[in-house]
Amino acid sequence: MELLYPQEHLSCYNYEKGKRPTIEKFVFRKDQEWEIFPIDNKAIFMLKGSLRFSFGDIIDEVIPSGKMMMLPAGSRCCGKAEEDCDFIIIRLHNTKQLCDCFSLDVLLREEKDDFKPGLYYLDINEKVEQYLSFLDSCMTDGLKCTYYFELKAKEYYFLLRAYYTKRDLLGFFYPLLSNDISFSDLVLKNHYKARTVQELAELTHYSLSGFQKRFKKVFGMSAYHWMRDERSKSIYHQINSTEKSFKEISDEYGFSSPSHFNDFCKTNFGSTPGRIRRKKALKNQNL
Repeated sequence: MELLYPQEHLSCYNYEKGKRPTIEKFVFRKDQEWEIFPIDNKAIFMLKGSLRFSFGDIIDEVIPSGKMMMLPAGSRCCGKAEEDCDFIIIRLHNTKQLCDCFSLDVLLREEKDDFKPGLYYLDINEKVEQYLSFLDSCMTDGLKCTYYFELKAKEYYFLLRAYYTKRDLLGFFYPLLSNDISFSDLVLKNHYKARTVQELAELTHYSLSGFQKRFKKVFGMSAYHWMRDERSKSIYHQINSTEKSFKEISDEYGFSSPSHFNDFCKTNFGSTPGRIRRKKALKNQNL
């Protein structure tokens, strides 16, 4: 079935023409590479094939066909197709609730002693597979209205609420959860723009003292230590998963000298950047 009056859709100001559409499909050939720096949280749905990816301190993981995963905002991610693959991403502009009666923070009640946070895949079950198939078909026809995409993103939340256990949803959304999701979401979407706690407080429109107090209450640690940890994850990613020179990385993160950068890596990663990169290259040769 064809889309009727395609020119009317293409000329409509609500037709999605931006660089960051709410919903987007990718078709990759084997060994094709992909890099993204998500401003928004993203759900990734692997329709066919598999993709090897790295972000933060997660290195060389593989998402196979039939799985979906969460990519948190502010995480610089790069990937490479293990084989020909198709996947869809949905930019999740709302990560506070699945519906009017189900706030995501209630999932923290499911956190038991045997729960282990980390990278978590959800199966694309029968209902979500049908949803994605129809969505893919409409996008292929050329139906890419901004309002349609927003409605489909909301539908995805309802499917999660209706057809997945709270335990599975806890694992899936865990990187985004806190007892104050509005604040933590604001931090996650802005922290990569700031070098200091003061700058992050200003970006989120707080006084420094007010920001530090609320941050400690929500994240359970000081903003300084959290930002230091996030900075370390980002540096580790740059060493392992990019071709940037160590000088470029050192300059980007404000190190005063190569020796200072080396010392930082030894302290935080247990090795020099050169050894870390050589180890990664050796591992890739053996894959």
